[in-house]
Amino acid sequence: MSNFITEEYNESLKFHLEEINFNASTSLVALTRKNVALVEMIIKYDSAYSKASDTNAAPNHNKNYCGSTAFWMSLLKKYFNREQIDYDYSEIIQNAVIAIDRENSTHINADVIKDNNNSGGRYELAERISNIDPKNLINYLKYPEETNYELIEIISTPTEKGNFKRTNLSFASKFCHYACFYLFEGEKEQDNYPIYDQIVKNHIPNYMKYYEIEKKNLKDYKEYKSAIDEIILKSGYQISRNGFDHLIWYYYKNKK
Repeated sequence: MSNFITEEYNESLKFHLEEINFNASTSLVALTRKNVALVEMIIKYDSAYSKASDTNAAPNHNKNYCGSTAFWMSLLKKYFNREQIDYDYSEIIQNAVIAIDRENSTHINADVIKDNNNSGGRYELAERISNIDPKNLINYLKYPEETNYELIEIISTPTEKGNFKRTNLSFASKFCHYACFYLFEGEKEQDNYPIYDQIVKNHIPNYMKYYEIEKKNLKDYKEYKSAIDEIILKSGYQISRNGFDHLIWYYYKNKK
C-alpha cells in the first residue's frame, strides 16, 4: 500500500527531462520542445533567477540594488519608442551593463580599472556601448549577420585600462542577447544572439559528434552560433537558440 509521498514521486516521473544515449557512459538531454518548456518553467519559479527577468524590479538604493536586467532593457525599449522616462540613454546602458554583469557573474570588473570614481570594466564597457549612436545600436542588434557581428567585436575587445587586458566575449553575447530579448519581443529578431556560455560550450562537441557535424572553432562567436544552429536543425526539433541555451545550461550546470 503506497502513501502520498510515493504517489507524488511517481506522478513527478511524468515530468522528467528526456534523454538520448550518446555512448555507453554518457547521455545527452534531448532537444525537445517539451524539455525546453519544462526548464523554462523551472527557471521562471526559481528565486535565484526569476528576479533578473522581472521588468518591475527597479533600483532600491536602501538595499544596494541597482535594478534587474529586464527593468533596464525594458526602459531601453521605451527610450527607442520615444516614451517618457526618467533616465537618459547613457544611464540606461550603464545600469544595464551592471545588472547583466551582476546577475550572470561575468566578472567584467576583474581588471580593476579606476577612473573618475568609477571602477572596473563595467565603466569602460558601458562607455563603449553608450558611445554607439542609438540608431546604429539597433541596427547591430537587428542585423547581426549583415553587420558581421560588429557589436560583439566592439564589446568583447580587450579593455584598454587597468592592471591587465580582459576579453569579455561572454558578457558581449549576454548584452546582445538580453537587448534583443526585450527590444524585439515577439519578433524573430528576439532570438538573434545565443549566449556564449562555458557550460554550453563544453557540451556542444558531444552534440556535434552525435549529429555528425564537422568540428568548429567554438572560441569564435560566429562559429559557436553556427554550431548551435546546425545542432538544432539536425535534431529535427523546432526550438529557439534561447531554449537550447537554457536547456543545456540547466541540465549540465551541476554535472561533472
